[in-house]
Parts: sequence; C-alpha cells; structure tokens
Amino acid sequence: MGKFTDKLINAPIALTFGDVVLLPSRSDVEPREVDLTTNITVNIKANIPIVSSPMDTVTEAEMAIALARLGGLGVIHRNCSREEQVELVKQVKKAPVLPVKYIYIKASSTVEEAHKMLLKLNIEALPVVDSNGLFLGYFKHNSAIRADDKDLVARYAVKGEVIKREELLKVSKTNPKDSLAIIDNDGKYWGIIDNGSCNNYSPLIDDKGRLRVGAAISPYDLNRAKMLEKWVDVLVVDVAHFHNLNCIKAAKKLLREISVDIVVGNIGTYEACEDILTMLENVAGLRVGIASGSICSTGIVTGVAAPTLFAVANVRDALEDYGALHIPIIADGGIKSPGDAAKALAAGASAIMLGRALAGTDEASSPLIPIGSRLYKLYRGMGSKSALAKRYSADRYSPPSKKIAEGVEGLVPYRGPVANVIEEFRAGLQAALGYVGARNIRELWVKAKFARLTSIGLKEVHPHDLLMSL
Repeated sequence: MGKFTDKLINAPIALTFGDVVLLPSRSDVEPREVDLTTNITVNIKANIPIVSSPMDTVTEAEMAIALARLGGLGVIHRNCSREEQVELVKQVKKAPVLPVKYIYIKASSTVEEAHKMLLKLNIEALPVVDSNGLFLGYFKHNSAIRADDKDLVARYAVKGEVIKREELLKVSKTNPKDSLAIIDNDGKYWGIIDNGSCNNYSPLIDDKGRLRVGAAISPYDLNRAKMLEKWVDVLVVDVAHFHNLNCIKAAKKLLREISVDIVVGNIGTYEACEDILTMLENVAGLRVGIASGSICSTGIVTGVAAPTLFAVANVRDALEDYGALHIPIIADGGIKSPGDAAKALAAGASAIMLGRALAGTDEASSPLIPIGSRLYKLYRGMGSKSALAKRYSADRYSPPSKKIAEGVEGLVPYRGPVANVIEEFRAGLQAALGYVGARNIRELWVKAKFARLTSIGLKEVHPHDLLMSL
C-alpha cells in the first residue's frame, strides 16, 4: 500500500457535535447546584462560560455590555478603525454594571407635570435633575400637597438616600426602592436601578468595578493593540489560521509589548498548540476550531477544516502533555445549542464562543429586517465579500485568500433580548452537568463519557415522528 493511500485509510475521524452524545452517569447533582464559573483567560474568571464572537454583525458595545452584566464576556470586532474600536470599548467601561432606567424630571418642569409622571410610572419618588445633569433631590406626592400646579418642581425637591455609581452592584443586592437615584462623584444623575431584572444578573467586573470587555486584533497591528490596551481586559488575536509562522512571529512581539491578557487563535490541531507552547510565552488563552461556523465557507472553498469538537480534544491533549492546563480553551464555531456547548466543555474547553446564537438578538449589532410577518437580522462571516469590502478584516485570512470569500451572509430569525438566549444556555448546561454528575466544569472534564452515533441514532436523539409546529 502506498503512502498516499495510507494517508486516506488511516486518517483520523474528525468528530463534531452531531456525531456524539454525552452518556448519563450516576449522579447526586441537581442542576441548580451546578457551578458554571470558569476561566476565560489565565487571569479572568467568568460567571458563565460564554464569550461572544468578534463579528461586526454580533458584537459591538451593546452586546458586550449585556453579556458582561450576565457574567460572560463580549469581544468587540475589529472591522472598523482603531479609533472606532477604542470608542466602543470605552462605552462598555463607562456603562453601569447593572441595567438602569433613565427616569427623571427636569427642575424646570411644573408640579402638575411631575404628579402626572408619578401616576403614570407608579413610583414613590421622582428624581429631579437640573440643566447641567446634577441631581437636586426627589419630588414626592406629599412634598407639594399645597403647591400650585404651575409651580416649578425644583422648589419642592427634597433630599434623600442615593446610590453612588461605584457602589451600584453592592447596593443592588439589598433590593432598594426602585426610585433610588444613582449619582457619580460629581453629583451627576445616572438613573435609577431597574429592580425588575437585577436578579438575573451576576456581572463580570474588573478591579475598578467596571464591566469587563475584550477586543479583537490583528497580530500585525501593534498600534491598535497599544491603543486598546489602556481600556480592555483581554485582546483576542483574530485570524482564521494562527498556526502560521508569520502570525506566530508577530504574536511574539505583541506578547512582549502588551500587558493585558492575549488569547491567540484560531487553531485546530495538537501540533498548533504544541508550537504555541514551545514558541510563545505568556499566552492567556486559545481560541480553537476552524471552519465550523454556520457562515464560514472555508471548508468548502479550501477543503481545509478542523471541526470544533475534534479540535478542542486535540488541543486539550497537547495542553495536558505539556503541563499547561492553566491555559483555557475557548471553543469557537458550530455551537448551535446548549447540548453542543456541553459537548465542547466535556471535550476539554473552558468556555464557548457564540456567533449565530447571538446574532438574532436585540443587542446584536445589525438592524431588524421585517419580511412579511416575521423579523430577521443580518448575519455575515468576517470572510464574506461584504465584510472584506471594509478592508479592516482582510488580514484575518492569508493574502492569497483575499481574492476569494471564505464566508457567507444571510438572515437569522429575531430572538428578542440576549438575556433569553443566555438563560437557555445556562439552564441547558446546568442540566447537562447534572446528567453527567459533575458539579462544575472541571469535574465535567473528568466524568464526561462520549458515545458515537450512527446516522439513524442522530435522527433518534432529535425530536421525530410528529408534525412540528412552526
């Protein structure tokens, strides 16, 4: 038998999510007891193992803010100018750590207007703010019983308890009144706590009490990295094939000159991880998976792929063999459901990266598109023709590939607030770990057992033999 025939016959099977299931085990773990905290990078521990993909139709400031409030991490895309990306990151850092409602009345408003607003909003007190944005006090029903309806609100503003912006997270846990004003150190008004949603949040914050955020970079753009370094918590090297000597050489300079955590990728093989571990120092995380994304066409255009589940297992083996288990794996691509996420984590990942699953949400950075009676959002790969046309993402792919698109674009159904999607993944992961008998992700790595499916088995584990509702 010739060597080329041998390559085919003895080729490894690149299993991915639809090829396997996790087996149930004896368990004394209830889903509510499962702890999903995990290291996204060597130095950043998140409350949920979810990272958003740095795609220009997925992650800008609004998505990053929402995800950080929910305990995960948003990674701002780089398909924009350096200045624009820095501004997006700044917006995240300046955002309140919990949702707030911007309810107030101007000091120049009348008592009649204030009474109407109190009744409409059904709250006890209304923050009064002057023309410079300074908080003056509260207007209450009983503050102006004898007031003339045409009197100005400022005359009846009374002092009361407030929340300092930096203490928002701590104070929110005591369930304060929903009309309690939030102010900064200069006395400027920021809003009132949105008590209706506080219980759903467990924000990922930095040592200054601000939301954490990541940003994507090219390994060749040191200037962009230095501009972002002052604001971000982690930089994510964003290339389709990091296992390239030019990328590794450029990343070596980045790692030497940049102080924040740097995640490198994408990679898909044992050998890629091996070269990173032996050629680079201070890598804070690995982004793993090649050509599995729903809008990635690399596998068709080039015939090259490393499906995410297969890639994660290979890279995890390398980390174990080299004693580098402190370096987290972020599984990237093809994760459509909480079940896929559970399989990725069981194969050795510490976190998962979501693109399509988040692309249809309110916070995704593309407009709503009505078609008939349904709503959709645009979703495109960073190797699609329209994304490459902006040129900022062109070096994500090797120079010869710039002449051919390695991604597509299309529409995804509207899914509402991103909090709904994150809750679905959180609950699904907790249930999966409960079946396996794992109390946390580290236990999942040890206890999880896989079984391979036949094509008939794959059909059987999906809903079947009924008319599905639309």
